Amino acid sequence: MYLFQKERRWAKMKKSFLTFFFIFSLFILPQREVSGQIGRGTPQFRAISGVSMGGYGAMNIGLSHPNLFKTIASLGGPLDMAYLFKYIDVDQLGNYDNLPPYPGRDTRVKMLQDLSISFGNPVFFNPASTYFPPGITDANARIPTALLNFIDGAVNPDGRLRVITYEDPAPGDWVEVLLAADLNNNMIRDFGEPVLRQFHEPFSDINGNGIFDLGEPFFDTGLDGVFGTNDFGERDGVFTYNPHRENFLAEDPLSHLQNLPIDLLQGLNLYIDAGTLDEFQFNIHADNFARALQARGLDIAVLNGFPNSFPNVSHFVQNRVLVKYIGGHVGFNKEDIGLSFQGVIAGALGGLLVANRFTTLFAFVSDKFPGGEFGTNPIELLFSPSAMRVSSFFSPSLNRIMNFGIYLPPGYRDSPATFYPVLYLLGGYNMSISNLAGPGIKAALDALILSGEMQKLVIVMPDGINFKNGRGHFFVNQIDQVRGDNFMDSFFDLVTHIDANFRTK
Repeated sequence: MYLFQKERRWAKMKKSFLTFFFIFSLFILPQREVSGQIGRGTPQFRAISGVSMGGYGAMNIGLSHPNLFKTIASLGGPLDMAYLFKYIDVDQLGNYDNLPPYPGRDTRVKMLQDLSISFGNPVFFNPASTYFPPGITDANARIPTALLNFIDGAVNPDGRLRVITYEDPAPGDWVEVLLAADLNNNMIRDFGEPVLRQFHEPFSDINGNGIFDLGEPFFDTGLDGVFGTNDFGERDGVFTYNPHRENFLAEDPLSHLQNLPIDLLQGLNLYIDAGTLDEFQFNIHADNFARALQARGLDIAVLNGFPNSFPNVSHFVQNRVLVKYIGGHVGFNKEDIGLSFQGVIAGALGGLLVANRFTTLFAFVSDKFPGGEFGTNPIELLFSPSAMRVSSFFSPSLNRIMNFGIYLPPGYRDSPATFYPVLYLLGGYNMSISNLAGPGIKAALDALILSGEMQKLVIVMPDGINFKNGRGHFFVNQIDQVRGDNFMDSFFDLVTHIDANFRTK
């Protein structure tokens, strides 16, 4: 009984200790610049992680480069591109006028545009463009345009209806990558007018999963769904998807997992989380990912939820973990992680969820690096403090200067002989580096290190914004090089820069 009471008192003291130094670091400690050193960059001490779009990027890059990263983590990201293809087709465009309020349709349309830049338009196949639907070019994509005799088996099988470009949700917001049937001939897409979808040939979805499975009956009509038009895939004897789907699958975390040699897969530490009410259904992605691991004979610990209070921190002995929490997709305060940590102090429930997600991620990654320097003290924190800043480097792949955020732990400046593990933290869709590399998350990292919950790490935050349009780029070498660029190659330029200029272990 005495030991039990003693453990409880220690737990309360530890929690109070962590909270105090979180506030202390946030509001009192200064930030100082430090100069870089030459690093080592050992894969065993290099991890990659991300949230949402960045969670996808982390899993895609990490699983396709298992020789470079031994720990990979995703917070609520798309992990199954075949299911994402189905989701866009059935759940998003098939339910176009009745979508959930979050995120708004304007955000969903922008995401579809950026997916089309990254992988090719999933809705239409156009031999003249990976981005625009057939018949659409730069010249007519952003003006009222009517296409005559545009065949679509589900909506316009005889071609009598006009098919139009349209603005959505406000005038001037041209969709560019979609077309609609103009039922009342007013050259405007009105509520209820169908958005055309040509993801694949028609088939009988016997098991209801929205994905064509071998043995399911299909109609060999080609993508337009009508015999006799000689469009792509017609009467070729096989079921035909939009060819751009292959670009999605080439950068698919689930496919990487399924095809990775088992000895390499066994050597990876994998962490994923997902909300049970995720508006993008990324919880289904996470379940599919977990089942794929189990199908390869690997265990994965599945847990429901986080601790009920902060700053409790979860630690796992398992090397593969899925945490399911009750809630939706993001939960960020204006996608600013630091504000979420500050919200914990004010008792904000949403801030608590985000804080738990990130502290659990940091603890998991830290626990997988062998050895390490745990703990610091207020004196070191005051006289050799951590640094969080936005810096820049030259990316040869993009031929331009790119920004990145970086966190250097307490003591880094004054310990020239010490080398540190490095964690790459990839941001979500449209999340800026300034939101990632802010004082709130710096204070949380300081507090975790001070309490001994996390070892000292260098944390790097790459720029997830496409400089050509100001939106997310999914951390891939994008198919459309006019509207996009080689952002995966640029990420590896950053890795090279970090190892050359900072003391990575």
